[in-house]
Amino acid sequence: SSIRRRGQFDGHVVVITDAPEERYDGVFDENVIVLKANEDDILYDYFQAPSMKYKRFKTLLIKYINSVPELDAIDWLYYMDIDMMLGAPFMDMILELRTKYDIDSAHDADSALYFFKDLHAEEFALNGGFMIINRHSSGLCLDVWREEIERHQRASFDQTSINAVIANKESNHCSLEAMEVENYVTFPKDDKALTKARLWHHHSPLIHIFNTWFASKESPEVMEEYVADVLRLSEEEKEEHKFGKSVITPSHEKWTGSNEVNDK
Repeated sequence: SSIRRRGQFDGHVVVITDAPEERYDGVFDENVIVLKANEDDILYDYFQAPSMKYKRFKTLLIKYINSVPELDAIDWLYYMDIDMMLGAPFMDMILELRTKYDIDSAHDADSALYFFKDLHAEEFALNGGFMIINRHSSGLCLDVWREEIERHQRASFDQTSINAVIANKESNHCSLEAMEVENYVTFPKDDKALTKARLWHHHSPLIHIFNTWFASKESPEVMEEYVADVLRLSEEEKEEHKFGKSVITPSHEKWTGSNEVNDK
């Protein structure tokens, strides 16, 4: 996976999924823990926008981490959406961010979550695809955010609930902090950008494929070549077609919220 090969991260990785268990059989190493999502935690028919049930679900992250005794010593959690990959050493980026934004000391005050800014929004917005979470102090923020997501039942994006949390910062004691994207994240959004990155073999620490929005501009062939480069697949692995596959919505079809890029 990109976490191991490009990201050079050999620690615990937790995959929380509602997919069938056999989907991940034989895919991961011994340091990857696959947790089955409790169906009661996924409000399948509650939201008008289908994707919002999953955006709510990730606010339960600490609950699932707490269910695994071997993770008891871990204080910091780094959440990534399924459409994100790693293109460079992960912990180098994390240590730099924790220093730059004084994250280690900030969690001693109010509850906080750290997001990158969303570059695709016309106004200020946070991208929920990646979060830095303190296991002991961020729980309040996640609870407050979940309440706002549930309250905005008809919203199509999680930015509505994020804005509500920010607006009530003084009363909810939750701080949603914005980190600058700089060179930490790229959003390859068309064939030209994908091909250029692949030919130069140059990738940022975080790569947000953003498969739910820009996928219509990317051909499956170019996407798979790009993913294969990020994953550093051998010719044999490419021929097996087991890794680096992507599911992409053709430009003439409307996105339904079910697309994803496999095998981070």
